[in-house]
Amino acid sequence: MQVAPGVHHFTGYKFNWYIVEEGDRLTVIDAGFPSHFRLFERGLESLGRAISDVEAIIITHAHADHTGFAARLSAASGAPIHVHEGDVPLVRRPLYLPWTGLLSRAWRPYTASMLSHAIGNGLLRLTTIPAPRPMRDADELDAPGRPRILHVPGHTPGDVAVHLPARGVLFSGDAMVTRNLYTGRDGGPQLTSRTLNGDFEQARRSLDRLADLGPVVLLPGHGRPWVGDTRDAVAANLPAARR
Repeated sequence: MQVAPGVHHFTGYKFNWYIVEEGDRLTVIDAGFPSHFRLFERGLESLGRAISDVEAIIITHAHADHTGFAARLSAASGAPIHVHEGDVPLVRRPLYLPWTGLLSRAWRPYTASMLSHAIGNGLLRLTTIPAPRPMRDADELDAPGRPRILHVPGHTPGDVAVHLPARGVLFSGDAMVTRNLYTGRDGGPQLTSRTLNGDFEQARRSLDRLADLGPVVLLPGHGRPWVGDTRDAVAANLPAARR
């Protein structure tokens, strides 16, 4: 589904990834689970694209539901995998997820269904990402869409959002989502639940990095696209004293 000019949203059940087109060149942002590669191939075909058109792969953070088929895609396309330097050590841990938060809520039907889908779609077959290319805050990558990297630590140490200023698009990864991962309810931009963050208070402080981006199409790692001003999205997630 095209969600902005030259930006396409793909979803594997409850997990999102995206393609950015620039001419005949592509950037892929996040990579689901290993078995989602088949959906990705069908998506490329529907766009009249080929794997050889992929020039860059950006991972918003090192959790397994975002790294899934990245290594396979890199091997097939020759595209580098960009990961923030804070998460480079973590992408060497293929089963890296917020396990305490997930397993403690596995009694919830929505969370249980996510875990079941993850296992059924290759979680236990994940491999490490070879030779990740480190990113830093404020980097502008020489890649289709000219993505600008915004470091928003908290969910993981190297969590990033990816901004396309010329297109008014913000890929928020899990820094802000639009679906509660415990209840499955859709809503506006929100932090993931406290127990799904490595450092919840840091994750909330990091939202300041996104406050002044203005009107955007916000594309999260989980949930539906959202259109609005980032100042409103950030304010809704701050303590009342800071609003």
